[in-house]
Amino acid sequence: MIGTPVLETPVVERRIRWASLLIVAGLLVQLASLLVIHPLAFVAFLMLGCPLVGIGIISYLLALVSSDSQGH
Repeated sequence: MIGTPVLETPVVERRIRWASLLIVAGLLVQLASLLVIHPLAFVAFLMLGCPLVGIGIISYLLALVSSDSQGH
């Protein structure tokens, strides 16, 4: 269609979407490691799941703070 404007998602929404994907990925890793009875499951819980959730939370908070400082 010629002449139709393409709506672009705001930057803050994209950052929040990425943060939520990281948190969900971390929670899925943690859930999978809780279902498996193996010593390496604990390592996966700590080395993969917790950092993914932590990075997701930090990026979510940074997205909220940076949206206010940009003045939009």
